[in-house]
Amino acid sequence: MNTDYRSRWDAIGIVASFACAIHCVLLPLIFTTLTLFGVEFLENVYLETLTILVSMCAGSWALFRGFKHHHNRTLIILFFAGLTLMITGNLLSFHFAEIICKLAGSTLIIIAHLKNVRECRHE
Repeated sequence: MNTDYRSRWDAIGIVASFACAIHCVLLPLIFTTLTLFGVEFLENVYLETLTILVSMCAGSWALFRGFKHHHNRTLIILFFAGLTLMITGNLLSFHFAEIICKLAGSTLIIIAHLKNVRECRHE
């Protein structure tokens, strides 16, 4: 399998994680304004779950395919630590802790994908 194909899956994972991070940061800032216009789809458990599932599926596929070539277990650990933080953030009731967990998780996932792309290109 060529590197470009793997890179696309990493790109999908990066975009999903970045979208989650943006969602978590911007939602508290603009939520009150959006509700005035009837836009409430951002405060949706299904949207958050979908984002995590897309990130999990694309990330797992990209990282495990890359792992076959570079054998760097640190990337797998970073990825699953990030997913764990994102899922934990959904379970927390304290809003600030939720945001911190989700941002930290998204950051770890993005780092894992970026390093995976770099490792695959070196092979």
